[in-house]
Amino acid sequence: MLIIIITICLLFLYFLMHHLIQQSKNPTGILGKGMMKIWNYTYFPMYVWATRQLDKNDVHRILDVGVGNGRSSIFLKEIYPRSTVIGIDSSATAISEAKDSESLNLKFERKDVRKTGYPDETFDLITGFQTHFHWEDIETSFTELRRVLTSDGLLLLACEWQKLVYFLPQFKVEDEFSKFLSSKGLNLLTSQKSGRWILYKIVKETN
Repeated sequence: MLIIIITICLLFLYFLMHHLIQQSKNPTGILGKGMMKIWNYTYFPMYVWATRQLDKNDVHRILDVGVGNGRSSIFLKEIYPRSTVIGIDSSATAISEAKDSESLNLKFERKDVRKTGYPDETFDLITGFQTHFHWEDIETSFTELRRVLTSDGLLLLACEWQKLVYFLPQFKVEDEFSKFLSSKGLNLLTSQKSGRWILYKIVKETN
């Protein structure tokens, strides 16, 4: 009897964790809305830390990828008030919540990072906070972001190190991530760690 109870508990925990992971990839319903509020509280210090590492001041158009309910995009707009900020997410629930915060030159659109539909070299800053390890097709996603990044633009990624190790173990060695980026025409300019966070600054390779 005890073995049956333990088995049931383990199965429950497995399905619960699976559901929570799916919600982190594509938040839906009341649970998704609640989780996005928790993420705002949990990850806002990461947004602050990561953006403080930016030395790019002349920013006109920003693409923020995987925005949840839009808090990171709002923060970017506060840092670069004269820029146009577009936040995208594949979740209809997320974008519906984010649109309540739209303002002049701050827009939210439901888009797939693999195929955004934006013209070539549209954005001089692309950010992704706590998101790239969830992308469905990471190769296609990076190829697409390279396409919409300007020739002198910057791609800034920041996330929890342990999430990166869990979801993208092939990139826990920086040299392997650098080689992957190079295969997509991108160059890992620098990386930096702070506590449980890691960030990457990525640019287009120059011939």
